[in-house]
Amino acid sequence: MEKSYFEEKKCFALEALSAAIAKSQEVQSLIESTRYEMPNLTDPSAIHEIARAAQMHLRSARRDYEKTRWADAITELEFEDWLRHHGHHDLAGR
Repeated sequence: MEKSYFEEKKCFALEALSAAIAKSQEVQSLIESTRYEMPNLTDPSAIHEIARAAQMHLRSARRDYEKTRWADAITELEFEDWLRHHGHHDLAGR
């Protein structure tokens, strides 16, 4: 596979990881702002929605990272098979 593909997927993985970190920090701030006296100060559905977005970014980062490994490997495996072969069934297509 070409080096440019490797570099592109590496960049995507890092961008997704940065987005996941930002979303995680947003959730952390919202949770830190809650108080015993006012447990509903923050909308619980917003916290869960932002946490799910962080989780999706982390999944994207993991997939793109695996694409960099796949791109650098000498293999006959298709990418989805690569994921399964390396134990990342949760990242493989359905």
